Amino acid sequence: MSHGGSSWAEDVRLDFSDNSNPIGPPRGFAEAVEEAVARRVHERFPAHLAEEVLAEYEGVRVVLFNGATEALLYAFLELKPRRALIVWPTYGDYLRIADLLGVPARLIPPWGVESAEPGDLVVLCNPNNPTGAYLPRDWVIDMAYRLLHRGAKMLVDESFIDFVDGRSAAPDVPVVKSYGKFLAVPGLRIGAALFEIRRRPPWRINSIADYAVWRIGAEALRGHRKATLAYLAEEKPRVLSKLRRCVPVAPSAVHFHMAFSDPPPGVKVRPLLDKGIRGFRFSLKSPNQNNALIEAICGHVR
Repeated sequence: MSHGGSSWAEDVRLDFSDNSNPIGPPRGFAEAVEEAVARRVHERFPAHLAEEVLAEYEGVRVVLFNGATEALLYAFLELKPRRALIVWPTYGDYLRIADLLGVPARLIPPWGVESAEPGDLVVLCNPNNPTGAYLPRDWVIDMAYRLLHRGAKMLVDESFIDFVDGRSAAPDVPVVKSYGKFLAVPGLRIGAALFEIRRRPPWRINSIADYAVWRIGAEALRGHRKATLAYLAEEKPRVLSKLRRCVPVAPSAVHFHMAFSDPPPGVKVRPLLDKGIRGFRFSLKSPNQNNALIEAICGHVR
């Protein structure tokens, strides 16, 4: 499966394929990581105290895992679907996990949710990756209850919900999410299920990530979300107004968008041909980096 982003071993100067938080990690997070290393917490097992912080932030039960993909794996094991119906286009690892567990999977359009049958698990990414479409909490919960009446279930991936002014479907609907995107630390692998996972391993997060999240606390996370939304409210309109003079750009509720043209040279974006879309996804970064993106895209189509 193709993913956006780059590894630490790659020399990529302008990476707009990575849809992590454009304002970076929360204030004090880097210092908390340094403190964790100085205290040598990586030489001991995790305490899972980050779960308490994230439960306070979310207002619901949080079970941590090493990234959202591991959380998804255990969510599938917990929910035991007969078949997975994956609302497409979306994150490709849903298919990979279904295949890994031997669960038949079918791709469906957003309006195909009503086709669910008893034993099916509808997997919905909300806000969606790569489209950025966002469905309000009431719609998601209503659809989940309608599926329950059919003998089916819904699993919602809310990895990007912290980038919109919306509420989680948890605890009414099983939810998984990544915190690596919101915290802008994908290398620390912080994901979670926002519902009870009964069969889970004893060590589910690395000690450095555990310590750092515990150290900054829930109030810092709330402040970081507020700062993120404020930045996007100012920077998104500026960037989109310039880009839309050059290429068609789809609307999005979050910090990444789809553009319908060939990928521009000189910057890294996420091509979407594997999703059946002729175009690419780009994610907002700092104002200076965004200016470089505008120049790359608009200069490419002149």
